[in-house]
Amino acid sequence: METGAKRFIDQHVIVTGAATGIGRTIAHRFAAEGAKVVIANRNRERGEKVAQEIRDTGWTAQYIRVDVAEPESINELIRNAISTFGPVHVAVSNAAVSETQSSALDLSVEEWDRIFNINARGSFLFSRACAQNMIDSNVQGSIVTLSSIMARSAKSMSGAYPASKAAVIMFTKNLAKLLGPMGIRVNCVTPGVVATEIWHEVESEMMMEKDTFADWLIEQSVASGQLLIPRIGQAEEIASAVAFLASNEASYITAQVLSVDGGMDWCW
Repeated sequence: METGAKRFIDQHVIVTGAATGIGRTIAHRFAAEGAKVVIANRNRERGEKVAQEIRDTGWTAQYIRVDVAEPESINELIRNAISTFGPVHVAVSNAAVSETQSSALDLSVEEWDRIFNINARGSFLFSRACAQNMIDSNVQGSIVTLSSIMARSAKSMSGAYPASKAAVIMFTKNLAKLLGPMGIRVNCVTPGVVATEIWHEVESEMMMEKDTFADWLIEQSVASGQLLIPRIGQAEEIASAVAFLASNEASYITAQVLSVDGGMDWCW
């Protein structure tokens, strides 16, 4: 990703779930703006690939494996990251999964726990660990969490995912209140419909062809007047919002939820 801005020169940025989709694009965006980026992901092969992509462009990146639901894995991530690039300046909590059993009545306890462990617990553990490193290092940094438009609207086709993403929003606000006096800003971005791999499990559940759910949802939203900009969002547009909130251009912004969704949140 080419950008004229260089707002993060020599800053250490960690992005979870950075091996695919929106996370990958966010990692590329920060690297293009001069950051030293840690690609934090559970899948080593994909994570190494993204880190190499970034290095091939002449930017700086390192893959470090993490399971965001496990406290010791998070602690190891932070130890390895600061050993590689120094204190953390920006933390982006992006790692997430969707559910394969959509109806709240059909959803198993195990599936509920799986979704919450990665989406809500993972964001809690990662954001808290990065905040502690910022405090210990006297860094007035920025934390950006990724929630979802679905956190603001209950749909019959969804169970644990919207609830887990709503939890991310409230934790973001709580953390922002706690860290504000220390000069650490915490904000949240809620993407709308963006065509990424996370929809594939939903497509399988709904017996749809691969890479068709996002288009179908856009059509339904336009037809019902629920979308002001009638198209699928791009991962680059989410990355731009995240980079803005993490930058000094947003130095007086904290505890906010920025919807990047073509106006769908306003309609819902």
